[in-house]
Amino acid sequence: MVRITFIKSQLLSPPPQTFRAIVYACLMVATPTAIRAALDPIVSDTTFVAYYPFVVLAALLMSWQQAAAIALASGIAANFLFMQPRYVVFGGATDTISTIFFVLCSMLIVAVGQTLRRSVQDLEDVRLREAHLNRELQHRVKNTLAVVQALAVQTLRDIPHANGSLKKLQGRIRALADANEILRDGRWEECRLPGLPVRALEPFNARGAITLYGPECSLPEESCVPLVLALHELATNAVKYGALSVPDGSVLVSWSVSDNIGLDLQWIEGGGPLVSQPVKHGLGSKLLRPQNGLKEVNVRFDPNGVRCELRLAGVRVLQPEEKDPSSLPPVTLYSEAVPSAAR
Repeated sequence: MVRITFIKSQLLSPPPQTFRAIVYACLMVATPTAIRAALDPIVSDTTFVAYYPFVVLAALLMSWQQAAAIALASGIAANFLFMQPRYVVFGGATDTISTIFFVLCSMLIVAVGQTLRRSVQDLEDVRLREAHLNRELQHRVKNTLAVVQALAVQTLRDIPHANGSLKKLQGRIRALADANEILRDGRWEECRLPGLPVRALEPFNARGAITLYGPECSLPEESCVPLVLALHELATNAVKYGALSVPDGSVLVSWSVSDNIGLDLQWIEGGGPLVSQPVKHGLGSKLLRPQNGLKEVNVRFDPNGVRCELRLAGVRVLQPEEKDPSSLPPVTLYSEAVPSAAR
């Protein structure tokens, strides 16, 4: 990852100018010339072999004019020093044709390198623009939730004995804002269980109907957002149509780790209305399918409630010294005791 970041930073850096460009150009011609001279007794028939890597570097790190000049200078230096007759520029048809071919191949490398530089720059521009739009969207979502909270206060403040309900509503709106933060960032700082599902599901746990059970473990980064989206989709459907839409419904989310790296997570609904297979599949169904970060996804619409099984790879169970109880939100969504439904 460090190497990739370094290469990316070099591709995004502007080409060197004036004095630095001259120094770099001299080094990119002199260095392969010295290497080729040292190898001359061994590889006397391969004139340009030492020059191609430096042409590639010039194509990636310098402007196309600078890289083209380096390629041309390299061809002339190799022709003069290492091709027969030596110490003569373009002394015969063979060395002239070989040099021209080297320069043409080098120009192709320069063109490919410059295309790569522009592509990386375009991708970086798109990434920065998306990050800006995400920040702006998050800002607007926060403002919207703040307006909703203010409207709730104005609506309920004149109703007798509504202070308790108002505080609960404000807490749920804040929890929804916290869950939205996870989706905005594209990754999560901790990316651990149970912390991640606790924060993702807290807005849906209005009456304590959701229970989480499983060992504390660390997830790979690519699994964090897909898991949050999957849990959010399951909880949304449960609130609208499933177990969380009725007073007696409940949801158990349990997980276990096998082979020290594979995690099996189950979403089990119970006590809700009769469940049937949906006729239409919308955008939410795309979130509940195998993808990068979710190795396996199996959703069953049992009559007693929806059951979803997720399998993740690359999971690591936390050791006692790695656990941080203060990192969990102060809610009762997660329990270290085995729930009766999981026994």
